[in-house]
This record gives sequence, structure tokens and C-alpha cells, in this order.
Amino acid sequence: MRQYHKALLVALACALALAAGLGRAYLTAPKPLTSAEVLGATRRSVDAAVDAAIELGGLDDAEAFVAKTIMEDLRRQGFAAPPIRLIRQNDLNPLAAFFVIVAVGDLEVRFDIEGTRDPLLAMRLGMDVRIRADPFHPYASHGEPGILAACLEGRFYHLAPEGPDLFARLENRTSDPYHFGFETFVASGGRFAVDHAFLETGVWGLDGLHRERYGL
Repeated sequence: MRQYHKALLVALACALALAAGLGRAYLTAPKPLTSAEVLGATRRSVDAAVDAAIELGGLDDAEAFVAKTIMEDLRRQGFAAPPIRLIRQNDLNPLAAFFVIVAVGDLEVRFDIEGTRDPLLAMRLGMDVRIRADPFHPYASHGEPGILAACLEGRFYHLAPEGPDLFARLENRTSDPYHFGFETFVASGGRFAVDHAFLETGVWGLDGLHRERYGL
């Protein structure tokens, strides 16, 4: 009987040790990553990039800064995040200028930049403007006074192949030869101009390309 009790105690000890090991493994195992966590980390990282760009007068490599900050954010939350890839589809598709794909391992999440503070206008003109896509289509409809007035008041942004995208703006650049971007109007005293063109030349008004684009 004594041997039986001894064997029972040994079996119980082994079972408790196994349970403790399993519990420890469960607690230390990486949490499953979902698109919600990726989107949250991306929003915080983009906001941090904007703040850093304004403070420094532009980032050297905005894409690398955002990717690294996303990875660090996810790891602080306990996720085993591999290096982040940012897929910028606007190198071939101008309609993709308002979003970026964030790839974490096999998980790919679309991040829309709607509501992001424009770092370029903040750095160059001290303006606090949020990037919001213009709802008025086609853009040639801006030839109607009511639509143009609403666009200027709303400070909406327009897809523009020659305009700087978010990452170019974070680097304090007014153009990007490799990625399609976007543009908005800046206005003062009844005068207005396209933002990147005005920042390059300091001249108010629209050139022929933009007059045609906006029906003006």
C-alpha cells in the first residue's frame, strides 16, 4: 500500500509539473495578431511620423520610419511581429495614393490615410490640415462656383499623379518621381493655388494642367 501511495504522489507531482509547464507556455506564447491591432499600431505610428517630421523638418526615410515604429508598437503589446512591409500600390495605380497595405507576415491590412495631418503643409506653412479625399467627382466639376467654394472651405485633397504622396510629404518633398500622390488648394485673400506648385514657385493661381483638371 505504501508503494502505491508513493507512486500516486509521484504521478500527481508529475501531473502538476506538466500543468505548470503548459500554463507557463500558454502565458508566454505570442498573442494572435489581428487586423485591428495592426490598424491601431499603424495609426499611432503614422501620427508619430508626422510629429517627428514636423520637429525635424522632414524624415530621411519615411517608409522605414513608419514600418519600424509599427513593429516596435506591436512588440510592446506582446505580439511577435516580424519586420513590417509597407506596400505602396500607388507606384502603378494613382487611385491607391490614399492608402497603403501593411503586411505583417502573412497578414495584409489596408490602412487609409484619411484624417492624417498633412506634414508638408505643417512644416512649410504652419497649417494644421487633415487629409480628406474630395467627395466632388469628376474634378472638372470644380468649375461650378459652389463646388469650388465647398472644396476650398473643406480643404479637400485630390488625386494627382504629379503630387507628393504621404511619404514624400513626410520627407518634406513636393514631388515623387516613383509614386502617384495627391494635392490640395491653399488660399489667401481670395487667391488660391495647388499646394505643391505654390510651395515650389511661390506663385498664386493655376497653370494650364490644373485649370483643365478642375474645369476652371
